[in-house]
Amino acid sequence: MALYDNTHKVTDELRQRVTDLVITGTPKYLIAEVIGIDDETLTKHYQRELNTAKSIAIQRIGKTVYQQALEGNEKSQALYLKTQGASHGWVEKQVIETTGSDDTKELKEKLKELEDKYKRDY
Repeated sequence: MALYDNTHKVTDELRQRVTDLVITGTPKYLIAEVIGIDDETLTKHYQRELNTAKSIAIQRIGKTVYQQALEGNEKSQALYLKTQGASHGWVEKQVIETTGSDDTKELKEKLKELEDKYKRDY
């Protein structure tokens, strides 16, 4: 007796189940197992859901973030500009300042000493 039934019947409920599993990041082989079919049958009958479900979810969430940003939600505004605004100059920059303390000087000397000790000719 085969593990999976080769006479798979596609329903709207199963299409939605596959979509939900794809959206949550479930691997393809587990989706097939949950549905009770093999990977080939999953691909044959649910290719559209496998290809588009995550993109549709991201689009819907992105639209919500955008709408909230327009309504004044500062977190949504920041998120939108961080993820979509780089091409327009909205880039978050970090500046790291170092000072020349005695500890820094000692570390640099130790590093130089180790580099000289383990220097190899290639």
